[in-house]
Amino acid sequence: MFFTLILPGVEDIERRSCFVDLMRVEQAIQQELRRIQQSSREWGQWDDSYHYAATLNPDYEANNLTVNWLTDLKLNLLAIVGADGQLLVSRFSHPEHTLTEPLVMETLGATDVESRLRDGGIGLVKSPAGVLLLASSRILPTKGQGPSRGTFYFGRLIDDDFIRELSEQLHLPVRLISEKPALPELRFEALSENQSLSQMGVPLLNAGGDDLYIHLQQERPYYQQMLASARYYMAAIFLAGLFASLVAYIFLQHVLVRPILVLKAEAERFSDAHKSIYFKHSTTQDEIGQLAHAFEEMAERVIEGRLLLERERKKFEHDSLTDPLTGLGNRRYQEQALAMDRESHSGASRLFIMIDLDHFKQVNDRYGHDVGDGVLQQMAKLLEQCSRGQDILARSGGEEFSLFCAGIDAGSASSIAKRICQETAAHLFGDQDIRLHLTCSVGFALCPQCGADTQNAECDARLLKLADLALYQAKAQGRNTWVGYRLQPEISDCRVPVSEAALHDAVITGAVVSFGPESGNWVTVP
Repeated sequence: MFFTLILPGVEDIERRSCFVDLMRVEQAIQQELRRIQQSSREWGQWDDSYHYAATLNPDYEANNLTVNWLTDLKLNLLAIVGADGQLLVSRFSHPEHTLTEPLVMETLGATDVESRLRDGGIGLVKSPAGVLLLASSRILPTKGQGPSRGTFYFGRLIDDDFIRELSEQLHLPVRLISEKPALPELRFEALSENQSLSQMGVPLLNAGGDDLYIHLQQERPYYQQMLASARYYMAAIFLAGLFASLVAYIFLQHVLVRPILVLKAEAERFSDAHKSIYFKHSTTQDEIGQLAHAFEEMAERVIEGRLLLERERKKFEHDSLTDPLTGLGNRRYQEQALAMDRESHSGASRLFIMIDLDHFKQVNDRYGHDVGDGVLQQMAKLLEQCSRGQDILARSGGEEFSLFCAGIDAGSASSIAKRICQETAAHLFGDQDIRLHLTCSVGFALCPQCGADTQNAECDARLLKLADLALYQAKAQGRNTWVGYRLQPEISDCRVPVSEAALHDAVITGAVVSFGPESGNWVTVP
């Protein structure tokens, strides 16, 4: 308690650090849920699964639905429920737990679980075998069109292996416990001088009052640093007392000359370094003391002014590069980021993607600009999830976004465009009062091999224009689709077509290759 009074705020720092660790654990659980959701979509939107839901073909079960298959996918539960709500097949694989078909239906048939996961959602579900990470997907043909024939469920049990995996991934002593909340969902407790306990609750869909609690029992480095610092300052105070006694003796002999020399030396240091320097001066009210006090106030004002100017400069620089609505970069940010990328990724392939929300004007006209602004913010977050950390994402203007990726091959380029269209169509925009299903159109341009003569701002501007032409083609084809163009490797200069006529000629000659979801691979369009 004594040291806490000397250095206040240490426990608040510890609490914030522990809460950050708890959020990292929760984000890792959400990331695993999204991985399971992606697997359920891949298997749920497959022609063989669609056919099985109607025919119950035993070959499908024998060839696909095996225990080893679940193990390879790092999953424990598979369940296929027909459109009539009947369980068609289930598999559960765990060396220490069992889950029979009636218990599977009891778990999946809970009201909250069925309503949250019916159309392809994710969540934490309590089952007789334990807490499950559960994701679902509607059973549809491969292209995602046609009536649904049921729901495809994937689940992973939160067991010792999963907890160990989380602990190794995050380097944290993670414990996950399902229990009724007896304490606040978010709390921090100091167990001793060396150990602290932090806890956060994550709600379960069908727990009936139970939550999944994340427990972290960790060391207290900040508190230990506080103790070390307090001992250091106490020793410093003791030494300062001895030094003050010596100074008092010396001051009697150098009452005039020494203060002037000290002020001169400190003023020279401040002039050279512009750092926080405390001028040593006498506490008397004579001319030397007043001069020293004036020097001290002047130094503080100069330092405060420099810090204020630096903060304002950084703020102005950030505001000039950021779109205030979505928090993404703007056009100026995109230009600067592309210039830096050209220096760091010389010779790598360059992919420019343009994304435009379909019929966005109708959202503003019908629901108002506040709803439209919310949709744009949600779209920005969705695109951040679809891109990598090193990619350059910006809002080009209005409902249009741009994405730049370096080192992407042709197959990955089409996958990115397809994913953006699918994620947008599957996302539910709006808020609790207004639910909106929107789609987007995507166009991209890919330069697979960029030589030194193509690593410049002019070529990037031409590639952006080519991506914009592809976006225009996607809109002309009915929207909710994507169109891409790839330059042939022999185009080594900036002869990138930037008009419809030039693009048409380039496609005919084979200099540019067109690609879209209907063709299935890169083909030359005559």
